[in-house]
Amino acid sequence: MGSQAETKEERIEGNIFKLDFKTFGRVTVSLPAFSLLFCLLSALIFQYDQVNDTQCNVYNFFPSISAVTGIAPQRYVWRICIALHSTPRFAIGAMYYNYFTSRLHLIEPSQQSLFKRLASFAFWTYTVENICLVLVAYISNVENYSLHEKIFVIFMITSCFHQFFHIILFTWCHPEIEKLKKSLNYKRICFVIIMMFTAGLLYCFARHRWYCEPGVFSIFSICEYGIAFTNIAFHYTASIEFAGFYWYAGLPSSKVKITNGIQPANNNHSKHE
Repeated sequence: MGSQAETKEERIEGNIFKLDFKTFGRVTVSLPAFSLLFCLLSALIFQYDQVNDTQCNVYNFFPSISAVTGIAPQRYVWRICIALHSTPRFAIGAMYYNYFTSRLHLIEPSQQSLFKRLASFAFWTYTVENICLVLVAYISNVENYSLHEKIFVIFMITSCFHQFFHIILFTWCHPEIEKLKKSLNYKRICFVIIMMFTAGLLYCFARHRWYCEPGVFSIFSICEYGIAFTNIAFHYTASIEFAGFYWYAGLPSSKVKITNGIQPANNNHSKHE
Protein backbone atom coordinates (compact mmCIF):
# COMPACT_ATOMS: atom_id res chain seq x y z
CA MET A 1 0.00 0.00 0.00
CA GLY A 2 1.37 3.44 -0.89
CA SER A 3 1.80 6.08 1.77
CA GLN A 4 -0.75 8.85 2.08
CA ALA A 5 0.26 12.47 1.56
CA GLU A 6 -1.90 15.40 2.55
CA THR A 7 -1.85 18.86 1.04
CA LYS A 8 -3.85 21.90 2.09
CA GLU A 9 -5.48 24.46 -0.15
CA GLU A 10 -6.34 27.73 1.56
CA ARG A 11 -9.27 29.87 0.48
CA ILE A 12 -10.95 33.01 1.77
CA GLU A 13 -14.55 32.77 3.00
CA GLY A 14 -16.85 35.64 3.82
CA ASN A 15 -14.66 38.08 1.89
CA ILE A 16 -15.61 41.64 2.89
CA PHE A 17 -12.74 43.50 1.24
CA LYS A 18 -10.75 43.02 -1.96
CA LEU A 19 -8.18 45.43 -3.39
CA ASP A 20 -6.18 45.01 -6.56
CA PHE A 21 -2.47 45.30 -5.74
CA LYS A 22 -1.74 47.29 -8.90
CA THR A 23 -4.25 49.97 -7.92
CA PHE A 24 -2.96 49.86 -4.37
CA GLY A 25 0.63 50.25 -5.58
CA ARG A 26 -0.20 53.24 -7.74
CA VAL A 27 -1.96 55.03 -4.89
CA THR A 28 0.80 54.21 -2.40
CA VAL A 29 3.55 55.45 -4.72
CA SER A 30 1.63 58.60 -5.65
CA LEU A 31 1.42 59.78 -2.03
CA PRO A 32 5.07 60.88 -1.57
CA ALA A 33 5.24 62.11 -5.17
CA PHE A 34 2.11 64.25 -4.79
CA SER A 35 3.04 65.59 -1.36
CA LEU A 36 6.60 66.44 -2.42
CA LEU A 37 5.38 68.34 -5.49
CA PHE A 38 2.81 70.15 -3.35
CA CYS A 39 5.42 71.14 -0.76
CA LEU A 40 7.90 72.31 -3.41
CA LEU A 41 5.49 74.35 -5.54
CA SER A 42 3.65 75.97 -2.63
CA ALA A 43 6.95 76.86 -0.92
CA LEU A 44 8.37 78.39 -4.12
CA ILE A 45 5.22 80.47 -4.62
CA PHE A 46 4.49 81.60 -1.06
CA GLN A 47 7.70 81.16 0.99
CA TYR A 48 10.52 81.52 -1.53
CA ASP A 49 12.91 83.52 0.64
CA GLN A 50 12.35 81.36 3.70
CA VAL A 51 13.08 78.02 2.00
CA ASN A 52 16.06 79.34 0.02
CA ASP A 53 17.85 80.75 3.04
CA THR A 54 21.29 79.23 3.76
CA GLN A 55 23.44 79.33 6.89
CA CYS A 56 26.26 81.18 5.11
CA ASN A 57 23.83 83.59 3.40
CA VAL A 58 24.82 82.87 -0.22
CA TYR A 59 22.50 82.95 -3.22
CA ASN A 60 20.26 79.90 -3.49
CA PHE A 61 17.52 79.50 -6.13
CA PHE A 62 16.19 75.98 -5.46
CA PRO A 63 15.27 74.70 -1.97
CA SER A 64 16.11 71.29 -0.51
CA ILE A 65 13.51 68.66 0.34
CA SER A 66 14.19 69.23 4.04
CA ALA A 67 13.48 72.95 3.62
CA VAL A 68 10.12 72.60 1.83
CA THR A 69 8.87 69.72 4.02
CA GLY A 70 10.03 71.26 7.30
CA ILE A 71 7.90 74.40 7.23
CA ALA A 72 4.21 74.90 8.01
CA PRO A 73 1.73 74.06 6.61
CA GLN A 74 3.63 71.88 4.11
CA ARG A 75 5.08 69.60 6.79
CA TYR A 76 1.61 68.45 7.84
CA VAL A 77 0.72 67.32 4.33
CA TRP A 78 4.13 65.66 3.95
CA ARG A 79 3.92 63.77 7.25
CA ILE A 80 0.38 62.53 6.64
CA CYS A 81 1.26 61.26 3.16
CA ILE A 82 4.48 59.59 4.36
CA ALA A 83 2.59 57.86 7.18
CA LEU A 84 0.00 56.51 4.72
CA HIS A 85 2.73 55.55 2.24
CA SER A 86 5.18 53.86 4.59
CA THR A 87 2.78 51.71 6.66
CA PRO A 88 1.86 49.18 3.92
CA ARG A 89 5.47 49.12 2.70
CA PHE A 90 6.41 46.97 5.70
CA ALA A 91 4.11 44.27 4.31
CA ILE A 92 5.53 44.72 0.81
CA GLY A 93 9.02 44.09 2.19
CA ALA A 94 7.82 40.76 3.57
CA MET A 95 6.13 39.98 0.24
CA TYR A 96 9.41 40.47 -1.62
CA TYR A 97 11.28 38.29 0.87
CA ASN A 98 8.73 35.49 0.40
CA TYR A 99 8.82 35.99 -3.36
CA PHE A 100 12.59 35.53 -3.49
CA THR A 101 12.64 32.53 -1.13
CA SER A 102 9.84 30.89 -3.15
CA ARG A 103 12.20 30.92 -6.14
CA LEU A 104 15.01 29.26 -4.21
CA HIS A 105 14.57 26.10 -6.30
CA LEU A 106 15.88 28.01 -9.34
CA ILE A 107 19.22 28.57 -7.61
CA GLU A 108 22.09 26.09 -7.63
CA PRO A 109 22.04 24.08 -4.36
CA SER A 110 25.56 25.23 -3.49
CA GLN A 111 24.45 28.88 -3.79
CA GLN A 112 21.08 28.69 -2.07
CA SER A 113 22.44 29.62 1.36
CA LEU A 114 24.05 32.78 -0.02
CA PHE A 115 20.89 33.65 -1.96
CA LYS A 116 18.77 33.36 1.17
CA ARG A 117 21.19 35.52 3.17
CA LEU A 118 21.07 38.19 0.47
CA ALA A 119 17.26 38.02 0.52
CA SER A 120 17.33 38.59 4.29
CA PHE A 121 19.78 41.46 3.88
CA ALA A 122 17.58 43.05 1.19
CA PHE A 123 14.56 42.72 3.48
CA TRP A 124 16.24 44.37 6.46
CA THR A 125 17.79 47.22 4.46
CA TYR A 126 14.35 47.83 2.92
CA THR A 127 12.77 47.88 6.39
CA VAL A 128 15.39 50.23 7.85
CA GLU A 129 15.06 52.50 4.81
CA ASN A 130 11.31 52.68 5.40
CA ILE A 131 11.76 53.43 9.10
CA CYS A 132 14.25 56.19 8.29
CA LEU A 133 11.81 57.69 5.79
CA VAL A 134 9.26 58.05 8.58
CA LEU A 135 11.81 59.45 11.03
CA VAL A 136 13.30 61.95 8.57
CA ALA A 137 9.76 63.17 7.79
CA TYR A 138 8.77 63.65 11.43
CA ILE A 139 12.11 64.98 12.73
CA SER A 140 12.68 68.05 10.58
CA ASN A 141 15.99 69.82 10.07
CA VAL A 142 14.51 72.87 11.80
CA GLU A 143 13.69 70.92 14.97
CA ASN A 144 16.89 68.84 15.20
CA TYR A 145 19.32 69.32 12.32
CA SER A 146 22.02 66.96 13.62
CA LEU A 147 19.64 64.02 14.13
CA HIS A 148 17.78 64.75 10.88
CA GLU A 149 21.07 64.69 8.96
CA LYS A 150 22.18 61.37 10.50
CA ILE A 151 18.85 59.71 9.74
CA PHE A 152 19.01 60.98 6.16
CA VAL A 153 22.49 59.46 5.73
CA ILE A 154 21.26 56.09 7.02
CA PHE A 155 18.26 56.34 4.69
CA MET A 156 20.53 56.94 1.69
CA ILE A 157 22.91 54.09 2.57
CA THR A 158 20.19 51.50 3.23
CA SER A 159 18.26 52.59 0.13
CA CYS A 160 21.28 52.12 -2.14
CA PHE A 161 22.20 48.77 -0.58
CA HIS A 162 18.65 47.50 -0.81
CA GLN A 163 18.33 48.41 -4.48
CA PHE A 164 21.72 46.90 -5.30
CA PHE A 165 20.96 43.55 -3.65
CA HIS A 166 17.38 43.58 -4.90
CA ILE A 167 18.66 43.78 -8.49
CA ILE A 168 21.20 40.99 -7.82
CA LEU A 169 18.46 38.74 -6.39
CA PHE A 170 16.08 39.52 -9.24
CA THR A 171 18.76 38.77 -11.83
CA TRP A 172 19.74 35.58 -10.01
CA CYS A 173 16.15 34.32 -10.12
CA HIS A 174 16.27 34.31 -13.95
CA PRO A 175 12.83 35.87 -14.51
CA GLU A 176 11.40 34.09 -17.53
CA ILE A 177 8.24 36.20 -17.85
CA GLU A 178 8.56 39.12 -20.25
CA LYS A 179 7.04 41.69 -17.90
CA LEU A 180 9.55 40.68 -15.20
CA LYS A 181 12.43 41.19 -17.62
CA LYS A 182 11.13 44.67 -18.38
CA SER A 183 10.75 45.36 -14.67
CA LEU A 184 14.35 44.27 -14.04
CA ASN A 185 15.64 46.59 -16.78
CA TYR A 186 13.55 49.38 -15.30
CA LYS A 187 15.11 48.78 -11.87
CA ARG A 188 18.62 48.84 -13.34
CA ILE A 189 18.00 52.14 -15.10
CA CYS A 190 16.59 53.67 -11.92
CA PHE A 191 19.56 52.44 -9.88
CA VAL A 192 22.10 53.93 -12.32
CA ILE A 193 20.26 57.27 -12.31
CA ILE A 194 20.17 57.28 -8.51
CA MET A 195 23.91 56.58 -8.34
CA MET A 196 24.60 59.48 -10.72
CA PHE A 197 22.43 61.87 -8.70
CA THR A 198 24.02 60.62 -5.47
CA ALA A 199 27.51 61.38 -6.79
CA GLY A 200 26.36 64.89 -7.74
CA LEU A 201 24.67 65.35 -4.37
CA LEU A 202 27.79 64.37 -2.40
CA TYR A 203 30.04 66.57 -4.53
CA CYS A 204 27.81 69.63 -4.19
CA PHE A 205 27.28 69.09 -0.47
CA ALA A 206 31.04 68.95 0.09
CA ARG A 207 31.61 72.12 -1.95
CA HIS A 208 28.83 73.90 -0.08
CA ARG A 209 30.26 72.92 3.29
CA TRP A 210 33.87 73.79 2.39
CA TYR A 211 33.45 76.87 0.19
CA CYS A 212 29.81 77.99 0.56
CA GLU A 213 29.59 79.03 -3.09
CA PRO A 214 26.48 80.70 -4.54
CA GLY A 215 24.06 78.28 -6.22
CA VAL A 216 25.92 75.10 -5.26
CA PHE A 217 23.37 74.12 -2.63
CA SER A 218 20.64 74.53 -5.25
CA ILE A 219 22.36 71.94 -7.45
CA PHE A 220 22.57 69.70 -4.37
CA SER A 221 18.81 70.15 -3.95
CA ILE A 222 18.10 69.30 -7.59
CA CYS A 223 20.10 66.07 -7.18
CA GLU A 224 18.11 65.35 -4.03
CA TYR A 225 14.80 65.62 -5.91
CA GLY A 226 16.22 63.46 -8.70
CA ILE A 227 17.04 60.76 -6.14
CA ALA A 228 13.61 61.04 -4.49
CA PHE A 229 11.53 60.73 -7.65
CA THR A 230 13.73 58.00 -9.14
CA ASN A 231 13.50 56.10 -5.85
CA ILE A 232 9.72 56.35 -6.10
CA ALA A 233 9.91 55.01 -9.67
CA PHE A 234 12.07 52.09 -8.49
CA HIS A 235 9.54 51.08 -5.84
CA TYR A 236 6.70 51.40 -8.35
CA THR A 237 7.98 48.20 -9.99
CA ALA A 238 6.27 46.27 -7.17
CA SER A 239 2.96 46.95 -8.94
CA ILE A 240 4.41 45.21 -12.03
CA GLU A 241 5.72 42.12 -10.22
CA PHE A 242 2.59 41.70 -8.08
CA ALA A 243 0.06 42.55 -10.79
CA GLY A 244 -2.88 40.17 -10.42
CA PHE A 245 -2.38 39.96 -6.64
CA TYR A 246 -5.07 41.17 -4.23
CA TRP A 247 -5.39 42.29 -0.63
CA TYR A 248 -8.22 40.36 1.04
CA ALA A 249 -10.12 40.60 4.31
CA GLY A 250 -12.03 37.44 5.18
CA LEU A 251 -11.90 34.15 7.04
CA PRO A 252 -9.26 31.58 6.01
CA SER A 253 -10.60 28.14 5.14
CA SER A 254 -8.50 25.07 4.33
CA LYS A 255 -9.29 22.01 2.25
CA VAL A 256 -7.32 18.82 2.85
CA LYS A 257 -6.48 16.60 -0.12
CA ILE A 258 -5.24 13.00 0.29
CA THR A 259 -3.22 12.06 -2.76
CA ASN A 260 -3.67 8.23 -2.73
CA GLY A 261 -7.10 8.38 -4.35
CA ILE A 262 -9.26 8.75 -1.24
CA GLN A 263 -11.89 11.46 -1.58
CA PRO A 264 -10.64 14.79 -0.19
CA ALA A 265 -11.95 15.69 3.24
CA ASN A 266 -13.21 19.18 4.04
CA ASN A 267 -13.05 20.89 7.42
CA ASN A 268 -16.48 21.11 9.01
CA HIS A 269 -16.48 24.87 8.79
CA SER A 270 -15.36 24.97 5.15
CA LYS A 271 -17.67 25.93 2.35
CA HIS A 272 -16.39 26.42 -1.18
CA GLU A 273 -18.03 27.88 -4.20
